[in-house]
Amino acid sequence: MCRTIVGISANLCPVDEAGKNIHTSVSRKFVDGVRMVGGLPMVIPVGDKSLVQDYVETIDKLILSGGQNVHPQFYGEEKTIDSDDYNIVRDEFELALLKEALRQNKPVMAICRGLQLVNVAFGGTLNQHIENHWQGLPFGTSHSIRTEKDSVVERLFGQASQINSVHRQSIKDLAPNFRATAFDPRDNTIEAIESVDNHRIIGLQWHPEFLINEEKGNLELFQYLLQEL
Repeated sequence: MCRTIVGISANLCPVDEAGKNIHTSVSRKFVDGVRMVGGLPMVIPVGDKSLVQDYVETIDKLILSGGQNVHPQFYGEEKTIDSDDYNIVRDEFELALLKEALRQNKPVMAICRGLQLVNVAFGGTLNQHIENHWQGLPFGTSHSIRTEKDSVVERLFGQASQINSVHRQSIKDLAPNFRATAFDPRDNTIEAIESVDNHRIIGLQWHPEFLINEEKGNLELFQYLLQEL
């Protein structure tokens, strides 16, 4: 049986206080989600950009996972907040990974930081800090969304759904290649985007991998990635 191979971008995570022991890491929930819908997950480590073409040729679909803030230098701004939650090496590698996925016409599902990275890659900008969107651990939900008519997220999640929220940045200026298809009704933060050109991209600001067994639409999202995107 030939399974659909889904590449999942990984993070660089220090596991000691001195930061000398760095692990390639991504939530097992992503791996579980891909397996549950019949796909074959493959973790893609941050590394040499010369390997990006080979990684993308190996996979059928790409998930850009969550993690650090995207550095504002990539959308033409100075850093205006007191934070060290950045990793420029990862930014550069994943931007190259995304560019190659687009060149090879591979579908992309972008999650949390991934959504922000996609928006930046296509010319959008980010709010460097927003309030009331950090619930702590991604288990359970913290607020609802309002979905747009005739969108993929409306089909999967209905007109309203409950989501988790573990981000301190958000989309400010939406890139012109996308339509915003879900919003936080409290403050109109963009919670989902879908491509409106010939690229096959969907991005979510929340973490669906943690809600697969909790809220309708999240497992169906992984099925959509494998079967339709």
